[in-house]
Amino acid sequence: MRIYFTADNQAEDRLQKRFSQIVSILNDAGVLIMSNLAEKNVTGFSSQDLEKIEQTGEVLLEKMDGLVIEGSKSLAESGYLIAIALTHKKPILYLSEKGKQINKNLQHLKKDKNTAKYLNLEYYTDNSLHKIILEFLQKVEKGEGREVPNIKFTLRITSRIERYLHWKTHNTKTTKADFLREWIERLIDDDEGYQKFIGRRGQK
Repeated sequence: MRIYFTADNQAEDRLQKRFSQIVSILNDAGVLIMSNLAEKNVTGFSSQDLEKIEQTGEVLLEKMDGLVIEGSKSLAESGYLIAIALTHKKPILYLSEKGKQINKNLQHLKKDKNTAKYLNLEYYTDNSLHKIILEFLQKVEKGEGREVPNIKFTLRITSRIERYLHWKTHNTKTTKADFLREWIERLIDDDEGYQKFIGRRGQK
């Protein structure tokens, strides 16, 4: 999964530590992060880079699966990024510290039923941040209520495995790829360690 994360890189140290915490949560969840921040394990984009992208018409977010914005301190380019993300129907998580006011224009956008499917406005505390981000990543995976396979993955198998897959799916409406996907989904559901990690244990 690819997520673009943006925040004010000129913010005070307290918020910079928060940004690092968000990056760590995303990294730990196995997300590839691109960002305007100069962070370890992040491919950085400066404000100048984003301006060039806007001027040349390049669409960075088209290649992303979602957008995360930490907006506790107002960010000039957030409006542009949100507009592009909505155009390409990319899920957006707009984070603001509890007690800070989220831009009224964003609250107005949230009232539109089509926009509301993609725009998530969340107030957070240190205790709730991890849960909010992981729930958003689950929404990104699910798309509009259903998970669509969109990542190409090449798997080399032995002739023995191929024979088994053929036998298992022969005279059924299930393809070999669908069978493997369903089997992996069951593994995910039954993996208690992973379910605990993503905060879904006991919620099946």
